[in-house]
Amino acid sequence: MPDSPVPIDAKRILLINSTKYLGNLLIAGGLMQDYARHCQQQGIALKILIDESFQELCEGSFPTGTLLFFPRRRINQAGVIGKLLLLRKTVRELRKFHADLAFNIEEDSATSHLTRLSGAQIKMGCSLKKHKTGYDYVVPVEFENRPHGEEHRWYSFLEVFKKAGLPNSQKPGYIRLPQPGIEKDLRFRLSDYGVDFSRPLIAIHASATKTYKQWPLTHFIALCLLILEHDMQPVLLGAGTEDRLTNEAVMAALEETHTEKPAVNLCDKLSLAELPNLLLACKHFIGNDSGPFHLCSALGLAGSVIWGPTNAAIWGPLGEKSNIMKSDFHCDPACSKGHCLHEYQCLKELSPQKVFNSIL
Repeated sequence: MPDSPVPIDAKRILLINSTKYLGNLLIAGGLMQDYARHCQQQGIALKILIDESFQELCEGSFPTGTLLFFPRRRINQAGVIGKLLLLRKTVRELRKFHADLAFNIEEDSATSHLTRLSGAQIKMGCSLKKHKTGYDYVVPVEFENRPHGEEHRWYSFLEVFKKAGLPNSQKPGYIRLPQPGIEKDLRFRLSDYGVDFSRPLIAIHASATKTYKQWPLTHFIALCLLILEHDMQPVLLGAGTEDRLTNEAVMAALEETHTEKPAVNLCDKLSLAELPNLLLACKHFIGNDSGPFHLCSALGLAGSVIWGPTNAAIWGPLGEKSNIMKSDFHCDPACSKGHCLHEYQCLKELSPQKVFNSIL
């Protein structure tokens, strides 16, 4: 039942955080690391399930053998039989651990199903609305209407970890990632792609997963022109179809006027593990509210994030060098993120010049 006590003497614990959103993983990652260290100190065996696409990025940031991987992308691309086989393999791996306690810190359906199928003696969730059946305990976490000063999603994650036995953690922060320099082979490859290390590099992520997070493409083009005029190089980042189409549109517009010292399009050219190496070589990062910007912020780099109607108190960057760029347009109370009465004027009125000034 949901009001059953959480076992404080659990010796084998399974954390299921298979979110597909890079930003969510980065925000929760520091707490996950703190929890892994706590379990080590207490002699508790811990396994953490994350999305397979984040394997290279995270593997060196946790104790060896701690991480398990959920093959979400391969499941989505497989046929019916293939999906079932991959899911069965994942569930078998979870059950083989014989957890005393399995818990999740997200509200999505994948983490919920995997927690319930984990075979753990006690299953703990974090949403009274979504985790109604198959759980022994549900932490009544409030994700939206939180106390002043604790609005950020990090505090929601902290509540669940505390129920699972984590002592008080430090101030809000991201996962702690290693910060190596660019290796010679990668540097040569980036040079072949057109990256000019003799000029200040400005990393740009011009795409977004949601319409209400998307700064107009014409604004990104104008911003890139300002960057080029000041003898800096825009480096367009991204992965996947949407990012590719966005970057190609920006590059096509820029190539009409800047052919001698052009921008460079690195969409699908870097792995997620290689991306931090490039970012560390950049002077500044500019992008929409997305996973790549949270990665920049997690690395402690200077960056400016374009902000629209999303609640910055909940989802804003945690890095000290991250700057939220907003227009002076005040949203209509009748608007919502998905339905704007003013065609997202809050994004359109943020000028490229104002964003460029944040670089200087």
